[in-house]
Amino acid sequence: MQADPRDHLFQQHAAELTGYLNRRLQSPELAAELCQEVYLRLRRMPRHQALDNPRAFLFRIARNLLIDHLRQQNSQPASITLQEAVDDLESPAPDPETAASDAQVLDSLREALGELPHHVRQALLWNRLEGLTQKEIAGRLGVSERMVGKYILRALNHCQARLAWETQG
Repeated sequence: MQADPRDHLFQQHAAELTGYLNRRLQSPELAAELCQEVYLRLRRMPRHQALDNPRAFLFRIARNLLIDHLRQQNSQPASITLQEAVDDLESPAPDPETAASDAQVLDSLREALGELPHHVRQALLWNRLEGLTQKEIAGRLGVSERMVGKYILRALNHCQARLAWETQG
């Protein structure tokens, strides 16, 4: 019985392949597994297929398997415990002074928005909360895009001035 040339080719480069994979993976066990996979892929090719550079062919298989392994490893989500997930979700409650200050700012903004004409307030809210473009708002309000820009700027300036006045007073 004649020896398979693929076996001879693999045996000739196995130590070098294993060393290459071990240097890249820093794990002899993983290197041995990928080296075995190189052998299995080599055995799948036709027995007498001519190779221009057999060593380069084996290392290309090894490199591709290494890339696949690293991609697979990077795509797997990190495992965390349930307690770690709960801890990440918890956020510290603001101290009473900060909460009161934040509530006061929100009240001031509500008042400032309430002081604006309806169409100006609506243009700002559609733009900032719903993400509508000035062109879309212009179509809804029946005005030019330039006018919508003026409405939004007027609303922003009014709210900023109101907040600045509240913090000074």
